[in-house]
Amino acid sequence: MKAVEERVTVVERQVEENARDIEGLRGAVVELGRRMEQGFEALERRFEAIDRRFEAIDRRFEAMERRFEVIDQRFEAIERRLDRLDQQMSRQFFWVVGIQITTVLAMTGAIAAIAAAALGR
Repeated sequence: MKAVEERVTVVERQVEENARDIEGLRGAVVELGRRMEQGFEALERRFEAIDRRFEAIDRRFEAMERRFEVIDQRFEAIERRLDRLDQQMSRQFFWVVGIQITTVLAMTGAIAAIAAAALGR
């Protein structure tokens, strides 16, 4: 019977060792889960920081867009002023040319009248 008791003792030791190994494995899995959770939390914090940076960049771009819109409005105002000046210059040019043509016609008429009077004598 001693052989059976010795075998049972060996089996009991192996079962105890297996139980300790399983407990150690269980502890390692729990520790791995905890470390993975910490890693995921750190990764989440990094993503949140990156999101905040992108939001700040978006706000900067929006501010730049507003500045460009103001500049565009200024250029449009300048363009309207230049268009008005161009129209005024065109009208003034036509008046000056009209006055010059009228003056030339009046002088030609006066010269023709003087020449007709001189020839008619």
